[in-house]
Amino acid sequence: MNNKRRTLTVLICTHNRSRLLDRALHYLNTARRPQGWQVDVLVVANACTDNTLGRLEHLREEDKEGLPLNWIEEPTPGKSHALNRALPQITSELVAFVDDDHRVDSGYLANICTSAENYPDAGLFCGRI
Repeated sequence: MNNKRRTLTVLICTHNRSRLLDRALHYLNTARRPQGWQVDVLVVANACTDNTLGRLEHLREEDKEGLPLNWIEEPTPGKSHALNRALPQITSELVAFVDDDHRVDSGYLANICTSAENYPDAGLFCGRI
């Protein structure tokens, strides 16, 4: 058995919805961590003019128990611009797309990783959040 930790990045694109983003990150941080996996979060602040960047900085500084949190800025409005900016930055083997208004359940992260382990040839998993 390979003991190398596998990697998952949760990608969230947001535009001026820092309160919803706070809630989405809260649910991700309280979800069960998948065993044998390293999970991080990448947020794309898409043409944000509210306090999104300040909130992200605050969360990264204050929540030491949360998932590793990184972000990038995309100045051109539009989700496709945000996704196109983010995807080349991701080096993990698995990516989960979560919207800033999603509330994932406690098994979300573990279930994604279990699905990837059980179906290694699958290119896409989707379902209810």
